[in-house]
Amino acid sequence: MQVTVWESVSRGLQRVLGVVVGVLVAFGFARVAGIHAWSIALVVFVSILAGQALRLGQQGSVQVPVSALLVLVLGATTGGYALDRVVDTAIGAACGILVNLVVVPPTRLEDARVAVADFGRALADLLRQVADDLGTPGRELSAHLSPARGLGVKVTAADQAVSRTATALRWHPAGRRDRPEVEKLVGATKAAILVERPARGIARALADAPEGWSPPPSLAEPLRQLLLGVADEGGAWTARVTSPGHGDQTGPDAPGSGTAELYHRALLAARAPEVQPETAAIVSAIALDAQRISGELRGDPDVPPPAPFRWRSLFA
Repeated sequence: MQVTVWESVSRGLQRVLGVVVGVLVAFGFARVAGIHAWSIALVVFVSILAGQALRLGQQGSVQVPVSALLVLVLGATTGGYALDRVVDTAIGAACGILVNLVVVPPTRLEDARVAVADFGRALADLLRQVADDLGTPGRELSAHLSPARGLGVKVTAADQAVSRTATALRWHPAGRRDRPEVEKLVGATKAAILVERPARGIARALADAPEGWSPPPSLAEPLRQLLLGVADEGGAWTARVTSPGHGDQTGPDAPGSGTAELYHRALLAARAPEVQPETAAIVSAIALDAQRISGELRGDPDVPPPAPFRWRSLFA
């Protein structure tokens, strides 16, 4: 028995087929070569190759040489051992699947929601903190690099949590009910992966700025408004992808819907003749990364189409 119904079916099938292949290999060598030290070594070697060549998965590939060795050694003294081993393995796999269907395993859907929401909140907090520090001269701007790097840990945790839930829902009794929400979370994690890099780019641009650097008020205010707008979009995105049945908020009155105009205002301010080239480069880089984040967060998550079922996927 495995953690999920899908894994119980997959691992059980792998073990049964691995045992069958191992039994067939052992029977063939026993009839042709007999039981000798060299034949046992050759059986193990051929069994390992057979398991890998047939791509029986991790469980199945291990069972081929183990079953072949046991059948070759014990089958000579125990009549019917080969058939008993196949039947025992099949009964064990069937019992594991049955228990998984009766004692329904948890899908961990709430854990997936929490992990995605944790990333969204951390992203919005980072952008708001950067915006506040840009408007306050003398702040240590390089301090944002560490929390920005922490976004990578959070997006990895979210991706793993959503993947676990998606696997748990396969052949799960609640799969039909919860699948639309999980597919939305899968799309959200793909967007989060794309968003994490420009967020780090904003922190890196500030960390690479000269010591004591601070944008003039004519630049700081539009850039600050842009970052706050994108932070609002991050909050709206988090609520949209983690709340079941949450409506779309991508209309003209949606939070952060004016970030495109703020982006152009920041770029125009950076082009002013009195702005130093280095300051213009830093502000433009931050504005561009903020606009990239906004583009990924606006709209509904890109829900991938359901993959067709293939028997080979049971041996992955």
